[in-house]
Amino acid sequence: METGPSDEDCDEDKTDCELLGIPLDDIGPDINHEHGVWAANVDAVQAFLDVTTQFTRIAMPDGTFRVTGLNYPGAQAAWQMAGVDMTPDLFAQVQMIERGALAEWSGK
Repeated sequence: METGPSDEDCDEDKTDCELLGIPLDDIGPDINHEHGVWAANVDAVQAFLDVTTQFTRIAMPDGTFRVTGLNYPGAQAAWQMAGVDMTPDLFAQVQMIERGALAEWSGK
C-alpha cells in the first residue's frame, strides 16, 4: 500500500519545477498524481476538457482549418450542463489553457 508519492513522482515534480522556474515548495504538499496535473490545476483542466467540442474552426481555401478559440456561449452552456461553477478565477485559468492550446495548434 502506497502512503505517498513515489520517488519517481517526486523527481518528476522537481524536474517540472526547475523547467518552469517554480520553487518546489510552491506546488504544495497536496500533490495528487492521480489526475496527471498539479492539484491546483485540476478544476481548470477539467473545465477545459468539458468544452473541447466548443472550439470555433474556420475552413481555409487549401482544405485545412484554423482554430480561432472557444465559442464562449457554447462553452458556457456546456459548463452549465456539466454543473461547473464557473468563477472569474476559474475562467481566467481556462483561458490560459485555451491560449496554450491555440499556440500549440498554430505551431507557435
